Amino acid sequence: MIPAFQFSLGHQVLQGLVTVGRYDGKHPCLSAGTTAGKVLIHCPHNRVENPQNEVMFLNINRKITSVATGALNPAIQRDVLMVGTQTSLMVYDVEENADLFFKEVHDGVNVIAYGQLPAIEQPVCVVGGNCSVQAFDHEGNEIYWTVTGDNVSSLAFCDVDDDGAPELLCGTEDFEIRAFKQEEVLKEITETDVVMRMEALHKCRFAYALMHGTVGVYDKLTRAWRVKSKNRVNCIDCFDLDNDGVPELIAGWENGKVEVRNEKTGEVMCKDHFQAPIADLVHADYRMDGRTTLMCLTTEGDVRGWLPSSAGAEHGGLHAGSSDAAKEAKENDWWKQLTNQKNELTQELSSYQEQLKQYKSGGKESGQGVIPTDTKLNVSLKSNKAQGTVELHLMTSNYSVIRAVVIFAEHLFDGEACMLHPLPPSNNIIVQISPAKDVQTQMKIRAMTGLSLNSVQYHVFELNHTMPKFAMYHQVDTVPKLPEGNVYFQLQERPNRIWSWLQRSFINIPDQQPPPSGGNQLNVNFISLRTGEPLCITMSGEQQGLVTIHSDDIETAGEMIQDLCSFIQVSELESSANFPAEMEKFQSVLMKVDEYNAVRMKLTAEMADSANLVKALIVKAEDYRMLNEMQPLNKVFSTLQQTNGDLIAEYNKRANNHQQLLGQLKEVNMMIQKAAKLRVGQAKTRVVAACRAAIKKNNIHGLFQIIRTGHDTSGN
Repeated sequence: MIPAFQFSLGHQVLQGLVTVGRYDGKHPCLSAGTTAGKVLIHCPHNRVENPQNEVMFLNINRKITSVATGALNPAIQRDVLMVGTQTSLMVYDVEENADLFFKEVHDGVNVIAYGQLPAIEQPVCVVGGNCSVQAFDHEGNEIYWTVTGDNVSSLAFCDVDDDGAPELLCGTEDFEIRAFKQEEVLKEITETDVVMRMEALHKCRFAYALMHGTVGVYDKLTRAWRVKSKNRVNCIDCFDLDNDGVPELIAGWENGKVEVRNEKTGEVMCKDHFQAPIADLVHADYRMDGRTTLMCLTTEGDVRGWLPSSAGAEHGGLHAGSSDAAKEAKENDWWKQLTNQKNELTQELSSYQEQLKQYKSGGKESGQGVIPTDTKLNVSLKSNKAQGTVELHLMTSNYSVIRAVVIFAEHLFDGEACMLHPLPPSNNIIVQISPAKDVQTQMKIRAMTGLSLNSVQYHVFELNHTMPKFAMYHQVDTVPKLPEGNVYFQLQERPNRIWSWLQRSFINIPDQQPPPSGGNQLNVNFISLRTGEPLCITMSGEQQGLVTIHSDDIETAGEMIQDLCSFIQVSELESSANFPAEMEKFQSVLMKVDEYNAVRMKLTAEMADSANLVKALIVKAEDYRMLNEMQPLNKVFSTLQQTNGDLIAEYNKRANNHQQLLGQLKEVNMMIQKAAKLRVGQAKTRVVAACRAAIKKNNIHGLFQIIRTGHDTSGN
C-alpha cells in the first residue's frame, strides 16, 4: 500500500478516540483525544488563512472515554463534537466555540455513536454506559433509554433485518452483541470475548472486533467469517479501497500492522506496517478533491492516507495488483477456491493410494492402522453430578483405539480448543467439560483412530456435536426442597411441545414423556451442576397451559423463558414472578444507592466550600505579597497548602464513592434487564420503560410491583 499523504500531529493520540467532522459545514477536520484531558483538532484548511490555527486544542480537563462527530442539530447544517467522560457528556460547537449542551450521565459514558433511531425523526447522540444505553437530542433531552446485560463497550448502526431502517447494535463486556429495534431486542449473539468495535459494512453486514484479537463479519446476525490473531486488534473501519463498489474490512493492530481483508471471505488483500500501535482508522474527503481517503493514526500521532485504487498508483492508490473488473475478480476467487479443493482431494487420494500400496505389498502385518471400514465413532453427553461437569463420551464401534482427540468449540475451553492424548490409547474416551455460561455450542470433534496401540497409520474422524444450552442442569426424580422463587405464565401449547424443547436444550432427557402426576401434565426436576441448587419446571393440568419455573435464580429463569419462546415461536408473553431472595438483595442495593448519593452530595458541598476558601486565600496571599508582608504571607501559604491537601483527600473520597455508586447502579440496571427477560415482546419493552419511570420518581414500591407483575399498579 502506497500512501497518498503522510504527516505527524506532533502529539500522542489515545486509542479509539479519533473522529473526523466538518465543523464549519465544509472543511473536514481530524479530531483526536490526547493525554491530560485534551482534544486535538487538526484543520489543514486553516493553513492558508492562519498557520497557527492548523492545530487547536480543546481542554476537557477530565479523562476522555469517547469522541464522535455528527450534525446533531439539523438547523445549523454543520457537525458538532461529542465528547464523553467517565461521568458526563459534552456536545461542543467548534465553529462557535460554545457548548451545545453539557449533561451529567450517572451511568458514565463508555462509547458514543451518532445516528438515527427508528421512530425518532431527528438524529441522536447514543451513549453506552454502565449497563445502559441512552440517546440525547441536540438540546440534551433524553429521548431513549434501555438496559443491557453489562457495561457497553461498542455501538454501531446497521440494517441487520433488511427493512430499510438501521438497528442499534450494542456490544457489552459480557461478550454479547444485541440488536435493538427501538427498545426491543431482535437477537442476542454470544461471542468469545469483549466486543471492542463494530462497524456497518455493506447492506445487512457488519464487522466486529474482539479484545483477544478476533475480527470478523456478520451477515443478518449470522456469522459469515472470522479470523483470530495472537495480537490485539485496536480498531476497524470499512472502506472501499479497491473501488469495486463493496467496502473492505480494514483492521489496525497493537503491533502497528494495518490489514485490508475481503468482506466476503476474510482473505488479506494487502497490508502496511507502522512503528507504533494503531490508534484508529477513519475515512473522509480530507484533501477536498472529491475523493474519500482512508486515514490511519498511530498512538504517536503519525498519520497516513490512502486513496482507492482507481485513482492510480501515481496518486497514492492501492498498490496490490487487484483486477481491473469485478467479473475478473469473481472468476479469480472461484479459481482459488477450486484450486484449494483440488489440492485437498489430491492429498487425500495420495494418502489412500500409499496405504493401499503398503497393504498389498506387505500383507496383513504391514496393514497396521488400517481400521475396518465399518468403524464408527459414537458421541454422547452425560452429566456427572459428583464432579459437577458434563462428560463427552467418545467410543468406537469395535476394538479400534482412539490415539488423540481435538475439540474446537466456543465458550467451552480457554483458547476455544481442547486436545487430549489418552494414555494408553483406548476405544472409550471421556472429556470433562464445564461451561461457564448457558450457551448452545457446536463442537467440532477430530478423533485420530488406529487399529491398535502400535498402529503407524491413523484414520481421522470428523464429527460435529451440539452442546445444549442448559447442559449444566442434571435431571433428577425429586428435589429435596422446592425453590422459593418462581415465575409462571400461560402457554397455549401441548405438553409434548414443551417436552421437545427440554430434549433440545437439556441432556439425558428420555424420548418418552412421563405420564401426568399430581395434577400436573408435566413435572421435571433438575439440579444445577454449578451451584447444586434445584430447578423445577411444571405444567398444570387444571389451568390449560400454565407453566411454572421454580428457581431462586431470576437470571436462569429468564434465560429459559427466552429460549422456550424462541423454540415454540411465541412473540408475546406476559408473566408473574416472585423471587424473595433476589428482591431482598435488590432492596439492599437500592438502599446503598440512596446512601452513596447522599454521601456524594455532602462531599460535593464540602469540596465547594474548600474551593471557595482556596480562592479567598489566593487573593489574600496576593495582597500580602504586594504589601511585602512576608510573615502573614507565609501563614496564608501554609493554610493554603493544608486546604489543598484536604481538597485532594476529599476528591479521593468522592472518586471512591463514585466507583461504589457505579457498581450499585450497575446492579440496578442488571436487575431491570433480568426482570425484562421474564417477558417477551411488548411486555418486555414495557417493563424496561416502566422501571425507568419508577426509578426517576423514586417509586420503590412501584418498581418492585413492575418486576413481579410486569405492570405498575401502585397508582403513582
